[in-house]
Amino acid sequence: MKRKMILVLLAISSGLALICAAGLISEIQASTVNANSGMSYQPGAEDSVNTFTGKIVSQNGDRFILRDEANDVWYHLDDQQQAGKYFGKNVAVKGILDGRTDTIRVQNITEDKTSNSQ
Repeated sequence: MKRKMILVLLAISSGLALICAAGLISEIQASTVNANSGMSYQPGAEDSVNTFTGKIVSQNGDRFILRDEANDVWYHLDDQQQAGKYFGKNVAVKGILDGRTDTIRVQNITEDKTSNSQ
């Protein structure tokens, strides 16, 4: 009976070790994928203000997003009220990108009148 208990405990601890190792592998794989995609999340990098250009479009008629057709990407915008004012227009969005959610924390949106005349 004692021997069976020891075997059970060994099996459980081995299983826990495998689960922990799998979690670590998963974390390493995620950081490798992020490092190889152009949109990686780097701690501290989210505080850098950038300018993103594109067109404000509606996603499923529910939310406004910034569509960057030149780079074939789109971003969520955290300021839906400000984004709605520029619906259908080409704009420059100044803000901070959260790479985990592809959401721009909008500081300012300005219309790009040169692109809208095309």
